[in-house]
Amino acid sequence: MSVSRRQILRGSLAAGAVAMPFGVLAGPAHGAGAAGPVLAEDFYLALLDANNQVVENYYTGHIHWQDAAHTKGTFGAPTSTFPTGGWDPLECKFRKLASGEHVFMVCGGDSGNGRVTIHRSSDSAALGWDSGIPEFFPHSLEYVEKADVVIVVGTRGLDDKDKPPPQLPGGPKPRPGGSIQLYTAPTAQGGAGSFKKVPNGLYPFRQAHGVVRDQVNGGLVWVFGGDKIVGYTVDGFRETAKLREVARARDQEHFENGHDLQPDPTYREYLWATGSRLLLKINKSGGRPRFEWGEPPAAAKSFSRHRSGRGIYTVDSEGNSYGTNKVEFLWPRATVTVPEIGNQKPKWIYKARLTDLP
Repeated sequence: MSVSRRQILRGSLAAGAVAMPFGVLAGPAHGAGAAGPVLAEDFYLALLDANNQVVENYYTGHIHWQDAAHTKGTFGAPTSTFPTGGWDPLECKFRKLASGEHVFMVCGGDSGNGRVTIHRSSDSAALGWDSGIPEFFPHSLEYVEKADVVIVVGTRGLDDKDKPPPQLPGGPKPRPGGSIQLYTAPTAQGGAGSFKKVPNGLYPFRQAHGVVRDQVNGGLVWVFGGDKIVGYTVDGFRETAKLREVARARDQEHFENGHDLQPDPTYREYLWATGSRLLLKINKSGGRPRFEWGEPPAAAKSFSRHRSGRGIYTVDSEGNSYGTNKVEFLWPRATVTVPEIGNQKPKWIYKARLTDLP
């Protein structure tokens, strides 16, 4: 079911609610020049706070460090904010559409309904949205320019089409349900009519949590969740777009209950993922994805790697299934607290997203 822009912007979601348009600071090149390392160490992060139902942009250059070694600190004030208006943000990405519009895309939901919304970066105007979608409950999304479609993945639906395997001794219990939905990308003029479900564009994928486009092949996407990672090409254009599987790897020991999937902007043969027990490095060279390396941070929820080499991850170590009030850094290690603003509830940072990751 689609809703009007006024409905999706209910609450404080409209552009006037932010100090500056939320997507503006995502801008500098929207991924251009990401082939190799850069000299600048500081960068912007979009932090998805599920407890306060807001996405906030922070700059690492504004961190207040508590020690000379820069191992503990506190973020400064956010540079911009995006309140969802009453639902949990589970993903946020910044992309340039074929229409020429730079956008930020957010998905998530509340206990009953999933939501997807896409906004112009320059003024936060809504270009496309969908609500009341419990059939797959969005956890991540991606844009594929070649087909001009948005791929949304979620953890519900089509239970009988992709059944869970038997539980491994000592491993997490495999969960049922999950699917992939294709949408036509919104036009420059926007409106619900341009952002709509592709006919026959629903596919089974148990516990689909993450989707990213390939850094080398722009027509290829990777979907991660359950006990597998699958590569798909996107054939056709907009309403005729279809997924075609071209690669698959199952690894119940390492992948089961997978949460997040992100590209490596420097070493493009790799993907980064998180699961219940591991931070995962996946080698996809030769079109054959396989587990290569893992580190066991407690309950990792999200992981990204900046093109400078810095790693950024979030954890669920407080039993709320979302996160804590901290963002963890690797290479070198650091822990940075995200302070509450005004009358906010305790921060639950579900994901930390780079705003310039291609």
